[in-house]
Amino acid sequence: MRYALLSDIHGNIYALKECLKIIDQKNIDEIIWVGDYVTDFPNGHDVIELVRSYELKYKCYIIRGNRDQKIIDYKNGKDFYLTEKSNVEFTYNCLKEDDIKWLESLPEKIIINAPNNKLIYVTHKCVYDFIENCRYKVSGHNHKQSIQEIDNVKYINPGSIGINTDGCFGAQFILMEITNNSEKIEKYKIEYDTTDLINNLRKTPIYNDNIKWGRLLEAGVLSGKNYPDFCVEEYKKLLKDNNIEDNSLDCWKIAFNKTMSNPL
Repeated sequence: MRYALLSDIHGNIYALKECLKIIDQKNIDEIIWVGDYVTDFPNGHDVIELVRSYELKYKCYIIRGNRDQKIIDYKNGKDFYLTEKSNVEFTYNCLKEDDIKWLESLPEKIIINAPNNKLIYVTHKCVYDFIENCRYKVSGHNHKQSIQEIDNVKYINPGSIGINTDGCFGAQFILMEITNNSEKIEKYKIEYDTTDLINNLRKTPIYNDNIKWGRLLEAGVLSGKNYPDFCVEEYKKLLKDNNIEDNSLDCWKIAFNKTMSNPL
C-alpha cells in the first residue's frame, strides 16, 4: 500500500497543486490529510475544494487541524487574541457555508489498518501515549518534516505544504509504502513559483492592517523560517515583562518591528 501524507496547507493552493502533480505520478493508493487546510494564505476555499475533489480520485483519510478548529470556534462566537483575530476573521469571511460544514464534519483523529497488521494513528498534534499495536504515528502542526523511531513506533511528520519552518524554501510532504514484509518512507520538498501567492497575499487586509500578519507570512514562506511564531513569542515576552495580560497593540508593534528588522 502506498500512502501520500500531506499536512499544514494553510490556504496555499499554489504549493498544494505542485505537490499533487508529483503525487499523481507516484502510483499512490491512499492519501492521509493531516489538517490545517485554512487560515493564513487567502485561498482556503480553493484548498478545500481541491482536497474534496481528491476524495473522488483516491481513498482519503482526512482529519481536522487546530486552525480548522479556529474557524469553527469563530463561527460559534469565540473571541480571539489580538495576534489571531484578524487572520481567523478574514479566512472565515473567504469561506463558504459548505466549506465550514465540511471542516465541522472532520474527525480529530483516525486509526488506519496498515497491510503489515499494524496501526497508523493520525492526529494533527503529535501524541506520545501508548496505543496497542501501533507502528506509525502521523502528525503535523509544527511545520517541520521529520521521521524518528521511539520504542518501535515511527513518528512521521510530513512537514508543511503551506509554509515550512526548517530554514529552506519549499513545500513538503511524505510518501510511505507498507507491505507485509517491508516499509519505505520518503521525504519530498518541492520548489514552486510564489509570485501569485505573494501578490494575492499583499491584496488581503491582513497584509496592511495593524497586525500585518501577512508580512510575517511573506517573510516566512520565502525563507522557510518561522517569522510568525518568532514574532508571537517576542510579543508574549513583552507582555510578561510589562505585566500586561494581552491585546497590547503597542507591544505587538515593537515585537513586529524587531522580528522584521532582524533576519532569522
